[in-house]
Amino acid sequence: MNRNALILVFAGLVIGLLSCKKGNGDVLAAIQTTNLNVVNAGADTLNFYEDGTRVNNGSNLIPDGSLGYTTVISGAQSYQFKKAGSPNALVDVPLTLDVSRLYSIFIAGETADKVFFTRDTLVSDTGARVRFVNASPITGTLDVTIGNTFNYKKLAFKSATGFIHVNSGKNTLTIYQSGSATPLASGTLTLSGSTSYTLFTRGQLNGTGNSAFAARILTVR
Repeated sequence: MNRNALILVFAGLVIGLLSCKKGNGDVLAAIQTTNLNVVNAGADTLNFYEDGTRVNNGSNLIPDGSLGYTTVISGAQSYQFKKAGSPNALVDVPLTLDVSRLYSIFIAGETADKVFFTRDTLVSDTGARVRFVNASPITGTLDVTIGNTFNYKKLAFKSATGFIHVNSGKNTLTIYQSGSATPLASGTLTLSGSTSYTLFTRGQLNGTGNSAFAARILTVR
């Protein structure tokens, strides 16, 4: 039985016991959950844990990969990242998450200061909706344009825009280091209507392999 199924079964058992009071009159409370997406913006293949229990049971979390919104227990919890095959926590991050919300957590390196999270607000739109997340631990800020409706400047590491309307179909993407006329990344995005995306940067300007600067896009919903 996978982890999400165990959470649901345990929650059902607790709810079934709500009518049973302890001898001192206390009533058991139901487990409350929320939704967390995990994005690997670093160079390592990872596994993700909630209070010591592995969340990504089916496969490892590869660089540029994500889990999609996954059910986790809300409130104050401790989340760990471990390199695939290692028993030792690479990073241990405490988070307090509200009930029945959408969050994303990004890991961009091997230390706690390279981990951050966003609270996600999805909006229905017949066009596409894109947010940009700067997950590149580089010096300076980034300027980003997508098509003719998305234009943000001086976005620092760990910053994120909201989900912004962008026309569906092909859109030109350009990312600059603020103050530079030479693009760090450019290309064409083909976006579907009624779909939300996260565009994120990762890596270092002088990096190589999985540590090289790059832009990636994920379908959110």
